This record gives sequence, structure tokens and C-alpha cells, in this order.
Amino acid sequence: MSEQLDALQGQSDQSGAAESIGGLAVKFDAGGFSRNKVLYANGRMQVKVQVVVSGLDRDGDVVAVSDEVMESIRLIHYDSGRTLRNGWQASTEQGRFTLAVTQTATVAEDEVDGGEDSSGQRRVRTFWVSSENVETIQIGASIKFDNTIIRSNGTTLSSRHDSSVSVEAILPVTFAVEQFRWEDVWYDGGFRNQRIYKYYLGLYPNLQQIKLVDWIAEGADKNVVFAFGNKINAWNAAFQAGIMVRPDRKSLNVSLPYTDVVGWTPDSIRDIYHEKDYEVRVNDRVGELTVVQALSPAARDQPRVDRSEVFRFTALDQFGTEHKLAIRTDFKERSFRLERG
Repeated sequence: MSEQLDALQGQSDQSGAAESIGGLAVKFDAGGFSRNKVLYANGRMQVKVQVVVSGLDRDGDVVAVSDEVMESIRLIHYDSGRTLRNGWQASTEQGRFTLAVTQTATVAEDEVDGGEDSSGQRRVRTFWVSSENVETIQIGASIKFDNTIIRSNGTTLSSRHDSSVSVEAILPVTFAVEQFRWEDVWYDGGFRNQRIYKYYLGLYPNLQQIKLVDWIAEGADKNVVFAFGNKINAWNAAFQAGIMVRPDRKSLNVSLPYTDVVGWTPDSIRDIYHEKDYEVRVNDRVGELTVVQALSPAARDQPRVDRSEVFRFTALDQFGTEHKLAIRTDFKERSFRLERG
């Protein structure tokens, strides 16, 4: 009797284990029905692709598969059955650029993550897909179960599943420099004729904003002082500086020189050098980058400096597309001009 009970208990334990794959579906959202999406082929923009898996036990009931099986899932080219390659990548890590794009390049909110169904038998694994190539592909999935690779392109004889989504990678859109808004705004000053301006860089093709979210410059991971002049021959601006501000900063500390004249006799008159500190609020416009310009009629008591070469940088928009730009400094005119990089 004891042996019979043990045998029945063993059968009961095994009845809840997956003995085959009952469902293998590839979707953009576990609960959605869309089969096509568009992204920019810039290697940064991602679309969410989810693989939904369920198992069957020995009685044909739907059960959840193990963690090991879920970890074995890979995204594949539907036509060849090979894992994504040739400029296509699938990551389990969500990046910064995951907005959906339509053919008219408008923005759609990212879909809500799917999860397991209410019974807990359907499991979902999420990938983030990007491309560097302009092309359209069908994406399927493969999964390893019981030492067999099962693909969702209908080629596995022992377990046929046919499911895929279509992703179109289109050429990233670039714009003429005239489509960028470059606006200077007076921020602070007045003390001893010191002035601080903020330049805002935005992108507004056809009067519709595409947000700029970051910038890249060679060898720079912090704020960049791209222009610096001391004892410059410029009206009321012997000291000048231009700073490109990181987009995650909320404020910037700026120090400007000024002088006091002391002494009562010709031989005793001399300049005393001081610095006045300012806290500048930056990145206060959504989707625009900030450059700060600082001017003072007094120079610092230091050697003359004239560093005003063209500053080249790359702005990144909300889709991860690069826009190569440059800022040309004119100390004499006390101005920054935006150019194509």
C-alpha cells in the first residue's frame, strides 16, 4: 500500500511539470495585437519585443515552463532561423531611446509591459531590439526545451509554432541647421557690468519639436568650457567664457572677475582682484540643451588667454539620432554662432 501511495504521489508531482511547449508567441506587447513597428536605424533606438511561452503537462493542461527554459529564449531572423545579427541586436536591458515611431515620425507612448496571465501559466520574456541597417525583417524566437531547439518559424517538426513580428528600420532623419533654434536669453548681471546669457538649442522641423536629450563631444563626459578668453580686446568684455552644460545638470556655478582700485597717491594706486559667484539655473526648457556665456569687463590677474576655436559636438534627439553641429565663437562680437558640424 505504501509503495502504491508513493507511486501515486510521484505521478501527481509530475503532472504539474511541463513536458512540451504548448505556446510560443512573439509579440510587441504580451497583451497586444500589433504586428508591425518602425524604428530609426541608428543603433540606439529600440522597440520592445516580447516572447510569450506556455507549457503542457502530461495531461495536456497548460502549465508554466521553468526559469531555465525562459533563459534559453533568443530572438531570431524568421527566414533563416539564426539569432539576430548583421547590425540587428536584441538586449534584455532597456536603453534610453524606446519611443515608438510612425512613418510620419510622430511620437507614440511606449506600450505597457506585458506580464504573466492571471493564471500564472503564461510566461513572458522581454527584449529590446535595435538596428544599424536600413531594412525590414521578421523577428521570431527560439527556445531550448528537453535538449531540442524549438523555433517559432514552423521549422521544428516535433513542436510546430509559427509566430513573428515585423520591424522596419528606416533611415534616420537629419535636418538643416536652420531647423534648429538657437536663442540667447539674458539671465543675470548688472554688477560691475558683468553679464550672463543662456543659449538654448532646440530642434523644431516644420514647427514641431523633436526633443534634444543629450550631446557628445570628443573626450568630454562633463561640462565643457569650449571658449575661454582673458584680457581679450573686446568692448566691455575683457573676460569671456562659454560652457556647454551636461543635460542632467540643474544648475551651474559661474565665477566672474572684477576689480577695486585702492590707494591715495599715484605710487600707491593698484587694482585688487575679486571674483563674484553666480548660480545659473540650466536645462530649464524641456527638450532643449543649454549653453552658458559669461562676460565681465574686468580680466583676471592671469596671463592672456584666447581659446576660441570652433567647438564641434553631436546632439542626440529623443530617437537616438545624431546631429553633428558646431559653435563658432567671436570674442570681438561677444557671440556664439551655431553651424553644421
